[in-house]
Amino acid sequence: MRKLFGLLALVCLVSGLSAQNDVHYTMFMFNKLSINPAYAGSRDVMTFTGHYRNQWQGITGAPRTFSFNMHTPFFKKRCGLGLSVVADKIGMVNTYDITGSYAYRMDFGDGKVLSVGVDGQLQYGRVDWSLADPVDVEDGLLPEMSSSKLNPNFGMGLYYNTEKYYVGFSIPKVLKTTIYDDDPIGNVGLNSLRSYYFMGGLIMRLNKTIRFQPGALVTINPNTPFEFDLNANFVFMDRLLLGASYRLQDSFGAIVQFQVSPQLRIALAGDYTLTELRDYSPGSWEIMIEYSMNYEGGKLNNLRYF
Repeated sequence: MRKLFGLLALVCLVSGLSAQNDVHYTMFMFNKLSINPAYAGSRDVMTFTGHYRNQWQGITGAPRTFSFNMHTPFFKKRCGLGLSVVADKIGMVNTYDITGSYAYRMDFGDGKVLSVGVDGQLQYGRVDWSLADPVDVEDGLLPEMSSSKLNPNFGMGLYYNTEKYYVGFSIPKVLKTTIYDDDPIGNVGLNSLRSYYFMGGLIMRLNKTIRFQPGALVTINPNTPFEFDLNANFVFMDRLLLGASYRLQDSFGAIVQFQVSPQLRIALAGDYTLTELRDYSPGSWEIMIEYSMNYEGGKLNNLRYF
């Protein structure tokens, strides 16, 4: 297992860690603020979301990510504000992001809203070299002390939604930054290349009790393979959501969500890995809890699906 951890760490160092820092969730459709600042305020009420992802269960040093988001409309819902905190750990590397988002919302009537968003970020990255498991225990290339760096960054995005569908585009991190600059093994990069996100989804009624809710997320980063996430959910009686997801050449997933009340919903997701890592791990899992302040009228038919 320690050899596998060492292999994972090496792969991450070589690849620059850029893909893992822009964390990909199976339940991406419930965590839009993490990748698109224009989403701030789009649920029309103050909303709090906690999201945890345990990737590659059973592998030492595999990614663990926790995110907390809060966003709300203000100024007669013409603007939105958001706050996002993300803590990510993979092997020797810990990263923490604190992001403040602002969105200007243009209402075209009939539930059609175009939002333009920007955000400001502080990113802290730390590498604990004491956790390294080198082949040569006296390898002089490995630092004896931890390395860390604090970087500012910013992101931007567009988000358009109606009562039936949404589309969005975003660049979560515009600046090209690294954890630290002066290291002896080739500058371990973090966000060395930008990621571009395209998202979309819709909701349609199949009958009186069932709605169909598909969604997609495309991620383009010159430093990583093309990434495509596809999701299909069925919503029963506006309370129970059952869904399936597919990440291109990576994993299949299943999602269960229950609307406990008009304000509270809880969701679980599990992935089955399609790559060679399935020989070492059964897959990944996530949990999401979201609480929204009182909706007008407090009725389930006022729920926002996006």
